[in-house]
Order: sequence, then structure tokens, then C-alpha cells
Amino acid sequence: MRIRLAPIAAAVLAMFSAAATAQDAPVVRIQEQLISSDYIAILPGYAIPDSGRGTQRNGFTTSVIYGNQFSDHFSIEGNIQGSIFETGRNHGTDFYQWGGTVDLAYSLWDRRKAAITPYGLVGIGALYQDVNPQSDDSTSFVAEAGIGFVTKSLYDGIKLRGEGRYIRDFYHDGFNDYRALIGIEIPLGRVVERVIEVPPSIPPTMEPLVKEVPRPWIDSDGDGVDDEHDLCPNTPHGLKVDAHGCVIPGQTIELNGVTFEFNKARLSANAQTILDTIAPAFIGQPGLRVEIAGHTDSIGSAAANLTLSQKRAEAVRAYLIAKGAKPDQLRAKGYGKTEPLISPERTADDRERNRRVEFRVLDK
Repeated sequence: MRIRLAPIAAAVLAMFSAAATAQDAPVVRIQEQLISSDYIAILPGYAIPDSGRGTQRNGFTTSVIYGNQFSDHFSIEGNIQGSIFETGRNHGTDFYQWGGTVDLAYSLWDRRKAAITPYGLVGIGALYQDVNPQSDDSTSFVAEAGIGFVTKSLYDGIKLRGEGRYIRDFYHDGFNDYRALIGIEIPLGRVVERVIEVPPSIPPTMEPLVKEVPRPWIDSDGDGVDDEHDLCPNTPHGLKVDAHGCVIPGQTIELNGVTFEFNKARLSANAQTILDTIAPAFIGQPGLRVEIAGHTDSIGSAAANLTLSQKRAEAVRAYLIAKGAKPDQLRAKGYGKTEPLISPERTADDRERNRRVEFRVLDK
């Protein structure tokens, strides 16, 4: 029996190749961190009481803080604290304080993300004074202010925090105490690491996936037909168009703002500005045919008004031709006071409405 070595060798090489590919497959390590706005802090420290308390100028204090960072810079904190002031008598301690405050802290940067963040705080609260003699024991109102810093996570989310505080204690005639504290701050979040292995079956030379991005829908002239399908661009505002964006014949629109000097056919500056926006429609739509209809109010003779309206319509036509429209696209006709919008005219506003220029779209 003859043994064919070629197929066996090919199978062995394929096995080694697959093993090598799996061994050399890249490993992507992604570290995910849940950023929390809540945190707790434990801060032991050194207390410096007011000399008027009758104690030594040293003591021990501890604060346990729960905070919530409600914006990038501001946090609200609840502080449970206790202190012991040394009296120096009989090597004992007989002056105790405990209570709590509510503080508003302002950080220069977002303490959840910055490497080290300075901050300041102010707050109010109450402390119970346990003193000698016992008859003076009472609860007093306090106000405090301080500055400090907090670092980024040093180990497993734990941060270093240090601060100094001034406390105004309204016990008796009032005392000025100070605290220097340093400890840890622990965000109420977690850090998770996961490993994603790229499957060896994915060839490293695979071509990138090409994704077609749809074009944005743009309608520059606002006629309801997007630019990509608009065969008649720059349609004047107010005219109706067909599915191809071309003006439908038989329409009439009033050219609001196209006005003239009193009893003259000279275009005002505002009228020229409006016609500048209309002229591109005749350039982009060579088949557009329009009658420019001029109208006047009822003041004056019919003959004079007819002549004035004709001159005003011709002034509009001449201006549009100068801006690029073809002469055969425009026809000027004056109607004088024969087609008023408001009749009878009772006010100056009525007469102003009747003094107008219209576009009447003609069949091609």
C-alpha cells in the first residue's frame, strides 16, 4: 500500500499554522471605570482649640464625610465629626465635642477626573460641648470655612484628601478653633478590567468595511424640493412649484417691500435689495415667464396713475434684466388704480397696500 505524504504534510502544517495564529492573536485590554458622583471620606487630624477654652493648644479630631458632586465644580457634604481637647491636668482629657455640619464645596476642576483638585468649602452645623464642669454642657451653633485638595485614584479607586478648616463656635462668648486633617476619600464606584481576545479567524489583512453615508437633505430655496432633484433652483419665496421644483403657471405673488419714491418710478434701496434675491430665479429657470404688474392708489387721475404704474413696472423689469434676466422672460404692464386690493381707501395704510408690484407667472 502506497502512503500519500503530501496530504498528511499539508494537514500537519495547517494545525501548526492555526496554533501559531491563535498564540500570536492580539489581546486588547480595556479598562472600564464607573465614575460616581457620590463618595465618602475619613479624615483624622490635629485640632487647635481657642486659647480661651482653658485647654492646651492641641487635640485630636476625626471627620467622616458623605458627599455628592452635583456638578463639575460643586459638591454638597455631610460631615459627622468629633474632637478631644487636651487639658493637661492629670494626663487626662476632659473636653469633648461631637456633632455635624453641612458644607458646600467648590472645586477648581472636576474632582472625578483631574489628577489633583484644590477646593474650598463653607458650612454650618451644631456641636455638643462636653466640658468640665458638667453644668456647662450644651449644644452650640457653628460656622466653618476651609480649603483643601483631593488627588486622583491612587489605588483601587482610593484617593488622598487633605484640608484645613476654621471653625467659629458660638458656645458662650464664641471661640475660634482650627483643624488640620488628612485621610482618604473613596468614590462609591468600581473599576472593572476586561480582556477581549481578537478571534484568530479574522485575517489581519481584511479590507475595511466601507459604509455609504447618505447625503443630507438640503432645500436651498425652500420650495419643498431638495437641491439634488430641483431642476429649477432659486425659486422666489411664495411661488408654488411642481415635483421638479419648477414654478407652476397662473400664480400671482405680491413683491412685498418693492416700493418707490413718492410719485416717482425710482426704486428705493430696499426694493433693490429684494430684487437682488429674486433675479437668480430667472437665471436658473430660463423657461420662467412673468408679467410685472404695477398698481397705484386712488389718489390722482386715472391717466396719470396708469402712466406711473407702467413706469414702475418697467423700472422693475429693467433692474432684473441688468441683474441677468433675459428680456423675453419679463413683461411690464401698468394697471394704474383699476385693480385695488382695498376699496374704498380710508387710511394711509390702505393706500400703501394698493401701491404695489406683482409677479404674474405666465405659460411658457
